[in-house]
Amino acid sequence: MKKLIIIVIALFILNNCGYTPIYSSKDNNFYIKELSQKSTSKLNSKIANKLKIFSNQNSENIIKLEISSNKKIETTQKDQKGDPSKFLMTVLLNINILNKNNYEINKTKNFSKNFNYNNNSNKFSLKQYEKEIENTLINKIVEESIIYLSEL
Repeated sequence: MKKLIIIVIALFILNNCGYTPIYSSKDNNFYIKELSQKSTSKLNSKIANKLKIFSNQNSENIIKLEISSNKKIETTQKDQKGDPSKFLMTVLLNINILNKNNYEINKTKNFSKNFNYNNNSNKFSLKQYEKEIENTLINKIVEESIIYLSEL
């Protein structure tokens, strides 16, 4: 009976640990009314979709955004044969915050994240790893942009 009481108390404490997500749309004080993309790249679409998730429809801070993004992969080191051995992936995001009435640029903010990684002889594995890196960099940039937009 004593063990049962301890288990019930432990479960009660663990279930009510107070977990809340760090970035949820209800905590953000901005609403993205319009989000336009300068190009229709996959990278722009991924970032736009993630930004829309964090838009709070109940906020009085209504903004219009125009985004453009770019991904670069550069060779940073070569082996003795001259083949690439290390790469640097950089993801850039440019956000233009537009005036509510006339669509003129009110503010501009650039975000950039990069990551160094080694080459892999298995090209399929390398491409999969690059996709993971890209998604991680996108998530970091979106986090920074959410913080920036919340502070407007």
